[in-house]
This record gives sequence, C-alpha cells and structure tokens, in this order.
Amino acid sequence: MHKIENTQQGHLTDSVIMVRPIDFSFNEQTGLDNEFQHRPTASERSSISQRSMVEFESSVQVLQDLGIEVLTLEKHHTDKPLPDAIFPNNWFSTRSNGQIIIYPMKTENRQNEVQIPQLKTLVTSMGYKVSEVVDLRTQFSANTALEGTGTLIFHHPSNRLFAAVSERCQLQALSIYADNFGYQLVNFNTSSANGAPIYHTNVLMSCGENFAVITEPVISGDDKKSVMQNLSDCVDDIIIITEQQMSLNFCGNILQLKDANGQPVIALSKSAFEGFSPSQRKTLERHGSLAICEIPTIERIGGGSTRCMLAENFLTK
Repeated sequence: MHKIENTQQGHLTDSVIMVRPIDFSFNEQTGLDNEFQHRPTASERSSISQRSMVEFESSVQVLQDLGIEVLTLEKHHTDKPLPDAIFPNNWFSTRSNGQIIIYPMKTENRQNEVQIPQLKTLVTSMGYKVSEVVDLRTQFSANTALEGTGTLIFHHPSNRLFAAVSERCQLQALSIYADNFGYQLVNFNTSSANGAPIYHTNVLMSCGENFAVITEPVISGDDKKSVMQNLSDCVDDIIIITEQQMSLNFCGNILQLKDANGQPVIALSKSAFEGFSPSQRKTLERHGSLAICEIPTIERIGGGSTRCMLAENFLTK
C-alpha cells in the first residue's frame, strides 16, 4: 500500500450516508462471531422486514429534524440477499480530501454489499467531490478483514486511531493501515464475559471531539492502562460503561455529529439513552443535542445500533 499524506481531517460532519434495510434479517454468516445478534423467534420472523423499515425511516427523520443531511444509498447492484446492508460504515469511509476508502469484509454476504459506482453517483449527484477511491481489498492478501469504522475509532484532532483486534480487525492489516494513513495506533485486545473478542470496536467505544464512551471492563488487563491514558490525552470527559451497558443497551455504539450550523449532535438509540445513568446522560448532553433513534428490531436481530447505521460523509462540495 502506498503511503498517503494525512491532511488534517475534521472530526464532525453534518452529512451521513445510510442504506435502506431491504433484506434485513438475522445474518447466519456474521452470527458466528457477533454475540450481539439474536436469532428471531418463529413469531418474530414475519414482521422483521416491516419493523426494521419503520425503524430506519424514523431514524432518518430524527436526524434530519436535528439538521443532519441524510443521503440514502439504495440496493440496485445485486440480487443477492444482504441482511446487514443497513450497516454501511463497515465497507467504506470518506475523507475531506475527497477519498473514499473501501475495506475488506470478513464474510461473503457482507462483501457483496460493496457498490462503488452507485456510492460515487449518490455523493456526486449531491455536489460532493470524489478525488480518489482507495480500494484496500486489492492491497491486502486474501482473507484479510478490516471492517471500516466498525473497527477503526478515530480521534482526528489528536491523529489517534483506537482499534480492538478481532477476526474483523486483523493486527497486520491494522498496523499497515495506521502507518500508511499516518495515524498513531492504539490497538488492544478484548474479552467478553464469554471469553470471546468483541467483534467490532465501535460497540465497545465511541470517541467524540472532547468526550469518549468506553467499556473498560472488556479491555484485556495489559492494554487497559495504555488505552485509558491515550483517551485521557485526547478528551476531557470519559464515560466508563459496564459490559451490560455495552451488550444490552449499545451505550458504546453512538456517534457525535454536527448540525448545519456547526452545533454538536450525538446520535444514539433509545436503548442506549435509557442505558446511561442520569449523570452519564448529563455528561453526554454537555457535548451535543441527543438524536434518539428507536431501533429495537435492528439492534436485537442485527447486533448493531445507531452508529453502525451511519457512514459519515466527510467529502466536500
């Protein structure tokens, strides 16, 4: 991979890209290492599609009402079922220098989500400039996985990159990525109560401009000090959540954005909002208006929450 100059990237955007959950269902392939997914009961199956669509549309409305631009990427590129397409931040990210980065995904049905021409058409039709597509799939060896901002948590003001090593975030690829994009890497290992690595970093932590939420208990002992010290160097407020707040409420899966006037907004699910303690909520509210999305079906069946649904659009017009 050729080195890419890391021009200073803004941390917050007022524009996101979302994907309508056309094929949303329990994903058998990703369920092998995602402990957050729950297989639907027989009675649930018939209504999953309709409920997920309602939850998606209401989330779009919540964000738009708070001044966030939402660009919707439709499914036109394949007839194959894409049960996790609602989580597009795993296969691409954008940068303010006009780059779209394409990431290697672990499972076949998630690899099928990638639709580069359609993504370029969507953003350019809205006046955004694309200077280059950096396709990491061609630059790593086969069977490599590095699943976008599911695995990569950036703190752009300090140029740090936090990442939990897992089957979807392989250390060698992660190290190459950090080196070539010029980030200071803070990598660490995790273990759930069941002894398994947390599948994506963005369910256990979120890093805003001047605050962070982190599930400290799941970070392996030797790595805790380094992670917490680096976070302390980046932000003033650190909200430490329990494994239960992470796994049952998705309190770690939140995202700080900004509205059209540059004021901060924090997108989170209703479950996450209810999972935070009153004092934790008060801390969050110091860092932005809360965009609360009610997505119980998407969380329970998909094993991801609000942040997973949002691919930040840092491209400039």
